[in-house]
Amino acid sequence: MIKYFIYCRKSTEEEERQILSIEAQLQELRDFAKQNNLFVVREFTEKQSAKEPGRPIFNEMLSRIEKGETNGILAWNPDRLARNSIDGGRIIYLVDTGKITSLKFPTFWFEPTPQGKFMLSVAFGQAKYYTDNLRENILRGIRQKLRRGELPAKAPLGYFNEPRLRTIEPDPKTFKKVKQCLESFATGEYTLTKIQSKMFSLGLVGKDGKPLHLSTIQGILTNPFYYGMFLYRGELYQGSHKPMITKKLFDKIQEALKQNSKPRKKRKEKQFLFLGFARCGECGYMITAEKHIKKSGLEFVYYRCTKKSKTIKCSQNRFLREEKLAEQIKDYVQKVSLPDEWREKYLAKVNEWEKENLHSSELFAQNLKTELEKVKSKINRLMDAYLEGDLELPEFQLKKNELMTKKKDIEEKLSDFERKGNHWLELTRNWIIEANQAKNFVLEGNFSEMRNFLQKIGSNRTIRDKKLTIEFKKPWDYLYFLPAEARAPSEARGEGETNRLWWPQGESNPYFHLERVVS
Repeated sequence: MIKYFIYCRKSTEEEERQILSIEAQLQELRDFAKQNNLFVVREFTEKQSAKEPGRPIFNEMLSRIEKGETNGILAWNPDRLARNSIDGGRIIYLVDTGKITSLKFPTFWFEPTPQGKFMLSVAFGQAKYYTDNLRENILRGIRQKLRRGELPAKAPLGYFNEPRLRTIEPDPKTFKKVKQCLESFATGEYTLTKIQSKMFSLGLVGKDGKPLHLSTIQGILTNPFYYGMFLYRGELYQGSHKPMITKKLFDKIQEALKQNSKPRKKRKEKQFLFLGFARCGECGYMITAEKHIKKSGLEFVYYRCTKKSKTIKCSQNRFLREEKLAEQIKDYVQKVSLPDEWREKYLAKVNEWEKENLHSSELFAQNLKTELEKVKSKINRLMDAYLEGDLELPEFQLKKNELMTKKKDIEEKLSDFERKGNHWLELTRNWIIEANQAKNFVLEGNFSEMRNFLQKIGSNRTIRDKKLTIEFKKPWDYLYFLPAEARAPSEARGEGETNRLWWPQGESNPYFHLERVVS
């Protein structure tokens, strides 16, 4: 009696459709075996494509047949057994050698004769042709999608695949949440673990309802899709979808990933006003605070180095009283603040610059457009060189990705400039007003606001030998290095004295500076 193995296979990745399809095959084959009095000894089911060799369950079944456990196979159709030449050849070889004496299909006739084996070869060939042809059709569709700027894959978190138009659109449920997380990570205050918790709190979870894996989150943070580009097989393409963030913000995210620093803990409200404000100028460790109570009962707060360094022997043994530190902080704020008189003069000068700068703005925009056309021309020449065989694929992809990134940067600069115009002038106005407001912190003696103000505009705050040092960011450093008479009221200055203010044109035009004189 011929013994049979039942073999059922489904290649789709959709779990529900897999189970239903395999159950349907099994039921049909069981009914077929019962109607034809076939002796089935075992059933094999597999959820894997047959377009390439290497199916483990299929190979196990053939190994059992080679050992003589059975000599027949019952399947729904020959294409369930093989869609590639190797697996199809193995089946035919086992028929030739007598290991398989019977193949039964409800939808196909087979006998182990020359004609039957020829028809079986044709059936396997048709299955392979269908797979190959389907692959070409899919690749052609993918190429068309790439030309239209559409990602031929599943949409990343924050977007969804629109089934009707076959496009990728922002997901109204998750788009703003993902954007919020990306903006938060760009601040540099988050680690992967902390942003994972934030995403979980916003409802951004995996299919199992658990927090997203750190590797998944890192993939989101490095995905160019969110700023309007996308990678497909190592090559960068311009997307037609709605960007979630700008390229500038994406670059900040990459910098934050490189730093991979732990978030600074929020300063707990204690009785120490300047705790966490500065580091030791010798060893680099934080300055801590201590409260000392004198015999008289008076309390004093002192600041000193924590001396936690194991490699640097810090010699900073002197304590700095809080009152003395407060005086130095007040002096720094005064040097970067503007009196009311200079506030009005500076604002009036900004209005003049606004009128004068119209021509230079147009020239800057034209320069960006020219540079953009040059990059596009390079991309076209690079493509021609690749098509003519002058470049290998890895070299082509590397150079194209660099040019596409540069193209995106220029497009964003041009877009920002056209949208904001002379935005640097508005930044100048805000800076002048903020510098003028700092004067009020000094007049009010508000050291809490003075501390926050200096933390915002200054970096590398250190204390060494009881002296506070701060490095100011631009443009605050211009104010800091102005002579004292420049900030004095006009009646206190000598005749002919002027106040020079150097101001860069800001992010809209980072290539040159303007020197302006406020008289």
